[in-house]
Parts: sequence; C-alpha cells; structure tokens
Amino acid sequence: MTNSNDETEKEREQKRDKKTEEERIEDKYFVSVQDYTGEEYTLDNGEETDKIAEENRDEVERAIKKYFKEEYKTEVKVHNIVGAIDGATVFVESVGNPHFYSYAIIPIDKDKKEVDSEGVWSQEGQIDGAIISGLYAWIYEDKFKKLDQYLEEKVEEYPVVGISEEANQNGVGNYHTTPYYKVAIFGGVMEEKLLKAYLDNPERSKEEWIEMLNGETINPAFIGILIQLYMEEPDVEPNKEIFDQIVSDLSEMNGLPIGKYSFLLHDNTVDKTNGQNNKENTLDRAAPNYIIKE
Repeated sequence: MTNSNDETEKEREQKRDKKTEEERIEDKYFVSVQDYTGEEYTLDNGEETDKIAEENRDEVERAIKKYFKEEYKTEVKVHNIVGAIDGATVFVESVGNPHFYSYAIIPIDKDKKEVDSEGVWSQEGQIDGAIISGLYAWIYEDKFKKLDQYLEEKVEEYPVVGISEEANQNGVGNYHTTPYYKVAIFGGVMEEKLLKAYLDNPERSKEEWIEMLNGETINPAFIGILIQLYMEEPDVEPNKEIFDQIVSDLSEMNGLPIGKYSFLLHDNTVDKTNGQNNKENTLDRAAPNYIIKE
C-alpha cells in the first residue's frame, strides 16, 4: 500500500518543472528594486514607434513641452519616451512647485515614420489630477515632511527600501510621487477650488494657495495616499512584524496629511516592464480597510 504522504518521482519532477517555470518568469520580468531605473518600462506593441520617437526625440520633446505650457501653463522636463501602438507615451516631471509626474501621448505615423507634433493629447483627468496632487502636497508641505521623516527613519531602522527617483522619473511616478508614496486626488473641494484657479494663474505663492483652502473642510475620502516599501534583500519574504509596526504607527500618528492611506510591503522585486509588484506575497493594508486621517 502506497503512503499518501510519499511523493512519486513523477510528482517530484512536476514540482521541479513548476519551480523552474516560476524562476523563468521571475528572471524574465522581475528585477531587484534597487537596480530598477525605469528604462525598461514598456507598452504593448511599441517597438517600432519607440524607434521612430527616439529618432525624432528633439521634436517630441518640443511638442510635449509646448502642450503642457499651452494647455496647462506648466513647465515640464521630459524624462522617458516609450513607444505604444500608434504613438509614444512621454513621461514628464514638473519644474518647481507644484511638483508632480505625468505623461502625454504623441501620435506617430508608422508608414511615414513621422511624429505628429500638433496631435499631442492626454488621458482625461490625468494631468488635472497630477496638478491637484502636487498643489495638495505643497499646501500641506509641513504635514508631508512629517510623513517623509517617519518613512526615512523606518528605512534606516528596518531592512526596507523605497523605489528610486530615477524609476519615478522614467514612468513609475504619477501624480505627486516620492520614493515611498504617491498622492492622488479624486475630486471634492480640492479639485473644485484648485484646478480652475491654477489654470487661471499658476504663479500664485504658497501662501495664496493656503489661503484659498482656509476654512474649507477636506474630506479624506477624496485623497488617496499609497505608501509602498520593499524588502532590502533579495529572496526574502515581506516581513510581517515590520508591516504590523508601520501599520500601527501610521494608525496612531497625529499631524499627518488628511487622506485615506494604504500601505503595501513587497519583496525585493518589481516587474521591469511596468515598475509594479503585484505578487501574492505582498502584505497590504488597503481598500476597503484604509487608514483614515482626518
């Protein structure tokens, strides 16, 4: 009689094959977060357009900068150009305050091998949201400094790291983003009060922006703050004790920016094609169980 706990050679071989397949996927798509620069960022079917965009990089940069200046009265610097099906996505960073990352798309004619400088466009709400998130971070700069200081201390204390500024510049960053967190605004008084005012006059001082929100009630439901950290060492599972301690600290801490907070602790890797880590071993405190700060 065969013991049900005994593995046959075939079963052991299948396990070895499965592990090998997992390792192949890991090697193909994932890279250590410390080594990731965002240069590997890719979009579907973008090989040909990527080449055309790079061959016309000066024209692409001029068109994108013009688009942001004319449509959003914002000066940007171009960091990365990534080809897509019928165009290229161009990742930018604002110059000065409000600080944010965003992107716009420039169409490309693959037959003529030309870029359409007058056809630049952006996804609805993408740049608007980026501007508002940058304004929010600037208006409440002191509160964000407290969050920055706390996370910097945790990175010193624990074997965890954030993602590099270079990776954020090349496509991982979106809205107001730091190596440790991203801020996104989903409507409410922030959008109603700030966006039109910015497009009317983006040159206001920080004090003027603060005054604009004076007396307004900020609803945390409209403000998402996503914190992400990674284990410092390769081949180490996310540490539950570290995760629990940071969740506890954030839950009890006063003086943080208003918002609904999520916290994710990943292993050491990100998907090199998109800068994300969506593995099942990630520890998370997220929707619908946010940490709410009012």
